[in-house]
Amino acid sequence: MSLRADTAREWSRRFTRELGRQTTVCFGRARRNVVLVRTTSRGREVRLNEHFADAPAEVRDALLAWLRSGKRARRASDLLDAWIEELARRLGPPRRRSIAIEQEGVAHDLRALALEVLAAEFPVELPRSQVERVTWGRRASRAARRTLQLGSYDPERDVVRVHPVLDQSGVPESFVRYVLFHELLHAVIDRTVRESSPKRRRRAHHPQEFRRREQAYPGFEQAMRWQAEHLSELFRSARSGKPMRTRAALPAVSRAWKAAQGWLFPDELPG
Repeated sequence: MSLRADTAREWSRRFTRELGRQTTVCFGRARRNVVLVRTTSRGREVRLNEHFADAPAEVRDALLAWLRSGKRARRASDLLDAWIEELARRLGPPRRRSIAIEQEGVAHDLRALALEVLAAEFPVELPRSQVERVTWGRRASRAARRTLQLGSYDPERDVVRVHPVLDQSGVPESFVRYVLFHELLHAVIDRTVRESSPKRRRRAHHPQEFRRREQAYPGFEQAMRWQAEHLSELFRSARSGKPMRTRAALPAVSRAWKAAQGWLFPDELPG
């Protein structure tokens, strides 16, 4: 096992112990949001730029204090911000690599749906050209299908990806539209954060403003109901590569959709 993996496990154990909740630390190569905190069905997840593995103990302790108390830990926040700012200077701006954009699906046309969402929900906040940054994602191998993320927004490349399991006739167009709205809202919030705090490189995944706007979306309740009713079929379809086998609807949205949100749209980690 690598030293970085050992460090991630050590930090995970310590953070879990001191924060009093299951916390998993992992290292990656993100340059824009070098600290990203969110909750999942399995607990708290803290994604850090790989250079945190070599950070001095006081930076690790400052990160822990920020996770515990948020902005109330002013000294820790200032120390953490200073170290992140120096890290950003050393890393330089993120390199944007070209990616393949695939929008025309078998059952759903992402371009057409994204244009509808942009016009109806983000006519001022996002340019029409944002539609060129929307694509179907790649179908994961069977070994990787332990989780199911229906959509994602990559702030490093400014790209929205939608899971190809949604490209089938059993998935209503309205639900695909909601997934696009959810991920494009991430793009809006990301821009807002960068414009208001250009040096801020640590954030929660779903801040309060995100939650408020998502719940105000006209199709939110309908999308949550459909998601809760068809979660098992989506997982089965993603794992097998076969079309969904739909079943009778559940009587109402219940605890099932709360679990579904954790698996499909990982939530924010309160700071």
